[in-house]
Amino acid sequence: MAEIYDPYVKYGLRRVVNASTSLTLLGGSISDPEVFRAMEDASKSFTHIPALQHWAGKIIADATGAEAGLPTAGAFNGLMLAAAACIMRGTELEVHDPVHGAGWSHIAERLPMHTEGLRTEFIIQGSCRNPYDYAVECVGGKFVEVGSDIDELSSAHDPDGTAAYYFTARETSRGLPLEAVLEVAHGNGAPVIVDAAAELPPRRKLRYYTEKGADLVIFSGGKHIGGPNNSGLLAGRGDLIKLAHLQAYPFHAIGRGAKMSRETIVGLVTALRIYLEHDEDALFKEWKRKANWMVEALSGVPGVAAGVLYQRAVEDGEPMAPFCYLVLDEGVTGVSGAELVRMLKGGDPPVWALWEPGFLVGDEYMGKVCINPQYMLEGEEELVVSRVMEALKESPVR
Repeated sequence: MAEIYDPYVKYGLRRVVNASTSLTLLGGSISDPEVFRAMEDASKSFTHIPALQHWAGKIIADATGAEAGLPTAGAFNGLMLAAAACIMRGTELEVHDPVHGAGWSHIAERLPMHTEGLRTEFIIQGSCRNPYDYAVECVGGKFVEVGSDIDELSSAHDPDGTAAYYFTARETSRGLPLEAVLEVAHGNGAPVIVDAAAELPPRRKLRYYTEKGADLVIFSGGKHIGGPNNSGLLAGRGDLIKLAHLQAYPFHAIGRGAKMSRETIVGLVTALRIYLEHDEDALFKEWKRKANWMVEALSGVPGVAAGVLYQRAVEDGEPMAPFCYLVLDEGVTGVSGAELVRMLKGGDPPVWALWEPGFLVGDEYMGKVCINPQYMLEGEEELVVSRVMEALKESPVR
């Protein structure tokens, strides 16, 4: 097994083998070297940040099929700015220009505390709730939670209180689909925000939600796109993107604290261009090759059932993101799947795999260890297999 370079050992730290997914906790993804070259080039001079944001927004719009776009300091910041834009609909903020204008700070600074007379309610299905929807509350928004019933979804609308409908793309298998939410929301004259932060790959998902009719869509720039970890994409209606821009850095508004350097914005755009041009099919095949190799290597281990599953299927049913899964017979292995994940994380180097406590395997729900090759470096699949075998040998049953 070839030795893998560890850039952190000189700092007294350890690299992590990422066999899970693109996690902010681990630093996102690994960018193409061209991204860093572009960032270094951007560092050599100054530019007008609102104009740079507008330039980047046009490229984001073209990539997503939206009217307009805006680079954001991560997907969470994108959700904040999207919510802020919807709250400020119909206010005097709409007459201002983020690239050439000035003098609107007193309007924008009403958020999050001084929201009297503003529409601040966001209608959300209970199935769409997740820790990241807190972004809406950060800007002064309030959730109106409803069940997955079309009449309940419609009757929750208040012309004087509803700012928007909120939809989490990751939860499409539960609740009413996006199409139903769009029909109700647009019938009531309200926009729809779609949190699609982690919905890539495949690449076509960049345009999927806009083509369905979503008014604002948020993607992470630091996950599969391969941009800086603190970058994101906001795309949607031109009027709403302008309101979001007026609330963003570098202006004195709700987004001021979420700065994006000129280098980060250029790095994001460069990563997006590379992502649009890369051979996606070849990448998928390589992930599948690694997953199948790990399954074959671990299939003969007593008490371990190994196979390949897909992290999710996109809305058209095509399977995506293959990973190796392990189901452990604790009576044979002496350790549970959850314990194996903890043991891997405690090794040197730490291996971060996923523990899925209730995943459908065939017709049965069972817990399993998930090893995702998507962010594993070349040769790390051998290291992971070796570490799994070593951990199981340490079991007292063995």
